[in-house]
Amino acid sequence: MKTTSLFGTALLATTVAIASSAFLPAAAFNITKTGSQAGDPKQDLWQVGVTTNDIGATFQIDWFLDRNFDGSGGLSQDLSAFSTFKVDSFTSDYLDLTINISNTTALTQTFTEAGIVSFGFGIDPNATSVQLLQSGNNFTGAQVRTGQQTFPGGFKQIDICIFTQGCNGGSQNSALAAGASDSLRLRIGGDFTNGTATIGANLLDFPVKFQTTDGSFELAGAGGGVQNVEQVPEPLTILGTGMALGFGSMFKREHDKKKNKSSLKA
Repeated sequence: MKTTSLFGTALLATTVAIASSAFLPAAAFNITKTGSQAGDPKQDLWQVGVTTNDIGATFQIDWFLDRNFDGSGGLSQDLSAFSTFKVDSFTSDYLDLTINISNTTALTQTFTEAGIVSFGFGIDPNATSVQLLQSGNNFTGAQVRTGQQTFPGGFKQIDICIFTQGCNGGSQNSALAAGASDSLRLRIGGDFTNGTATIGANLLDFPVKFQTTDGSFELAGAGGGVQNVEQVPEPLTILGTGMALGFGSMFKREHDKKKNKSSLKA
């Protein structure tokens, strides 16, 4: 009886340990700093690697500028915003994104304007087209930038610009006001195999343009995290679980045979 109990306990522990490791988070995005800076004022640049494994998942980009960024008092209130990017679909020739952007800047009696008029991102491999599948209430235009693909604030190689009136600016009447949010859907065209069998792209820099009471500021987006990562079984741990269950079944049969022989002898 003692042997049977020990065997059952060991088998159960082994099976549970391996089975519990079978479901691990799917690899979602690769969010890193690029080592460069841009913007006015300059800030670190980030990139987000996207593959077909990320379909259905969401990453976040944050923008922030401290009012005391240069000690000159040229900005009387912190600027802040964030945006989520959900990968709806990703094929060899297009990438569909749902983008939600929120302006979280707080206004005061003297700091009365802090609208967002445009934002965007670079993409590698290069985008060849962009289409608004669903326009926002504020952001009603999108374009692929040409030439050096500049964005206000000294950004370069910014493929996609999304705007209220134009990439370089717009009025406060159409801007995304402080405390407001907007949502839109994009389809970005390009060759996302880049001559290989793998579908993927890097989204880069994420500039945004604020027009405020204290002037214009162009900020670089920072990687803020990943959401909605599905739990998927890893192939090796699935194999391990199957082996554990198989061995467990085999050992149990052998144990039962020995037990039956002992009973007959008795």
